[in-house]
Formats: sequence, structure tokens, C-alpha cells
Amino acid sequence: MEIQPLKMLYIAKKLIYNSWLIVAGLCCLSIACNNAKDDAYVNGIAAERLQEQALFIDPVNSPLDSIERIGFTRLNYFPIDMAYKVNANLQKFTQVDTFDLPHSNNFRKPYQKYGVVQFELNGQTFELLVLEPVKHKPGYENSLLLCFTDATSGKTSYHNGRYLDLVKPDSTLIELDFNKAYNPYCAYSKRYHCPIPPAMNRLNIAIEAGMKFESH
Repeated sequence: MEIQPLKMLYIAKKLIYNSWLIVAGLCCLSIACNNAKDDAYVNGIAAERLQEQALFIDPVNSPLDSIERIGFTRLNYFPIDMAYKVNANLQKFTQVDTFDLPHSNNFRKPYQKYGVVQFELNGQTFELLVLEPVKHKPGYENSLLLCFTDATSGKTSYHNGRYLDLVKPDSTLIELDFNKAYNPYCAYSKRYHCPIPPAMNRLNIAIEAGMKFESH
């Protein structure tokens, strides 16, 4: 049976329309999946922040003593911003260089220069020095420290910088999530000795993510 030209045109248009519906459906599904991932990430960060708040007011496990807890109100944070979660390239040093890293209260502690992370943020490329403690706490043998200052330091964040805890990766790719940047305990108590970021780790941009600081 011969199909009339008008009917063929109708069939063709219907096939094209159905194809667009499928594409649109896939796009919506992709967006929904991405939104679900974003929501899960934001909820995860929010949950971590609640745990941090709870720790500081816990009379048993708080890093603050009973007197310091009286003057403590709450931890403050920048809004969660996924733009500050970036992938970085880790260039591990082949030769171990140990040095005494200055800490607060005129204290020093030996650290090793583990490597350099290179990443892009706000259209700029940055490099930061990653450190490894010479002596690890039990259970933290793969831990690394990234401490830094930025344009918010001394204004809306702690003047001596903030920290990111890293874990030794299996490859040269490592994630830097500045939404998890936190203040050292010495920001809230003089009883602690906290690492001061090396000169190389002074960023000239504002990292408006992670923990903020207000005097208590």
C-alpha cells in the first residue's frame, strides 16, 4: 500500500517530536540527578557543621575548657558554595625536606614538605604547599595538612589562617574543598599551639567559603 505524501510528512513530524521529547526527558533527568547530588553535598556539609558546633559545646569532648565555653557562642561559616570545591593536581616532592614550622605562641614543630597542589579558582591558577607531620597521631598515618591565608584573613576569617585536612591520594589528582576549611583551636583558646601557614600559602584572593571567625 502506498503511503500518501501528507501522511509521510505527518509521520516524520511525529518522529521528530517524539525524539525531542526523549532528549528533553533525558536532559531533565540529568538536571534532576545533578540537583540531587548537589543537595546531598550541601546536606552533608551542613551535617558536618552541626557536628562541629556540638563538639565545641560538649562538656566532655570540647577543645575548650569550662571557662572558655562560657564565652563561646557559636561557630560561624560562609555560605556553602560548590564553586570552592575544586580538583587539584598534586606534585609530590621526590626529596623529603624537613623543617621547623612556626606555630602560635612562639612554638615550632617539625614538618615535611610533601608536595605542591596546583588548581584553578575564579579564573586564576594557584599553587599551595602541602605539609606532612613528622610524627602522626595513631590512625592518621596518611593525613596531610594544607594551611593557608587569604584576603579574608584578619577580616571575616581567622587572621592566622585556616586549614584543610587532606589524605594521601592514590594518584596525582586530589580534591580541595574550601567549604571544609576550618579554624585551628588556637583561634578560640590560648592553650593550643597551631601551625602558621608558610609564606607560599598566602593567597591574594578571598576564599569566602568554610569557617569564618568573630572574636568571642
